[in-house]
Amino acid sequence: MNKINKVQEEFDRIKSLGFVRSTRPNNRDGGIGNTFEDLLGVEENNLKDPDFEGFEVKTHRFLNSSYITLFSKSPSFPKKANSILKERYGEVRDSEFPDLKKLYASIFSHRWGLVYEKFKMKLDVNFSEKRIYLLVDDNKNISKDVYWNFKDLSDGLNKLENLFSVSAKSKIVDEETYFHYDSAKVFLNIDFDKFINELKSGNIQFDIRIGVHKSGPNYGKPHDHGSGFRVKKENLINLYNNSIDL
Repeated sequence: MNKINKVQEEFDRIKSLGFVRSTRPNNRDGGIGNTFEDLLGVEENNLKDPDFEGFEVKTHRFLNSSYITLFSKSPSFPKKANSILKERYGEVRDSEFPDLKKLYASIFSHRWGLVYEKFKMKLDVNFSEKRIYLLVDDNKNISKDVYWNFKDLSDGLNKLENLFSVSAKSKIVDEETYFHYDSAKVFLNIDFDKFINELKSGNIQFDIRIGVHKSGPNYGKPHDHGSGFRVKKENLINLYNNSIDL
């Protein structure tokens, strides 16, 4: 049995279960992804390898057009870029911790984004240098001393070479969440050039989500809450050479 047939067989099995109770109801998204992976028998991991039969698994709610995280990747330069960005451009957001800054921003390549009513940020794709710069306009100067190189981004995409994308309906019964995984698609052979072009056109964003530890031995140190490159699910097809509806 080839891998696509195996994915098809497992999806058909899970789909036939109808609505199943969430195994991780306390997760921020209600456990939609973890529940599906539990049904697949996939152990939760942060490894660089794909999740199932050579496919990375992504789940999302039916009719939800929110962004899907492709991968997380700290800037290639400088070292400890998250700490630098948080201290330079972050803001105190909790009055109980007046000495601790956070930085949350969504950044695109096709337009400037306003951050905390103070700074403007934008991604700049430089093909000759093979870098993506984070431009910051502080109303005095435009800095470009933070960047990702193409190689690091290409490495980040490796896990997404083949993608198993699953959509689910949800309902709540007696205050418990249930999911029905009822449609899916596989995407084959991700194309780095397409990724770069989609990012340049504004269809991919980079989210900065840098919080801070408020207790314990790491007090004051940055806590990355999932900074990463994200795309709307309807634009996933633009990143791949082939796709198949299951």
